[in-house]
Amino acid sequence: MISGILLAAGESTRMDGGFKPLLKWGRRTVIGECINQMRNSQLADIFVVLGHRESEIRPALIGQGVQYAINEDYRKGMLTSVKTGLAMLTTNSDAFLVALVDQPGVSSKIIDSLIEAYAESSKGIIVPTFEGHRGHPVIIDSKYIDDILQLDDEAPGGLRAFIEARENDVQTVEVPSRAILEDIDTPGDYERLSSQVAPVYEHHKWHP
Repeated sequence: MISGILLAAGESTRMDGGFKPLLKWGRRTVIGECINQMRNSQLADIFVVLGHRESEIRPALIGQGVQYAINEDYRKGMLTSVKTGLAMLTTNSDAFLVALVDQPGVSSKIIDSLIEAYAESSKGIIVPTFEGHRGHPVIIDSKYIDDILQLDDEAPGGLRAFIEARENDVQTVEVPSRAILEDIDTPGDYERLSSQVAPVYEHHKWHP
């Protein structure tokens, strides 16, 4: 089985005061949409890693069918959140998917295409591409858990460097959506990306 780890511990430092996980995204929040797509996929279970302003996010997770953990070292970078997520996995997990909370456009279909590629491939790392450019989320075989846990928290390149060092065990999967490349880093990113789902929100808002 494949478990999902959603990284949602960051500080949203480039959002001019906005907090990415709780921004509106259609009828949901950004983190709510990420969880919704993960729940509608073939993932066996979902673990959410919180950190910055975690007390504000926790109420939004009630009833969502996910488990969460708090990363006290989130300021040291994304790798610490990955490790926090790995600590929650059970021994039943064959592999894990690492998803980013600032990519609510990643659909369950994309996730399932990666899961299917993992099942069919002999490779231990599955990376999505769009027009040849690599993005997220990624699937990593559980055989690498101990190696990742032993990495220096502030190692240059973090998880990306870890994957690049194991290129011979990487299977890329071309997907038909640039959502794997698009994340919400700035208010401009949010305005541009969220505008693509706004008509759906308005439709449900005015015509329940």
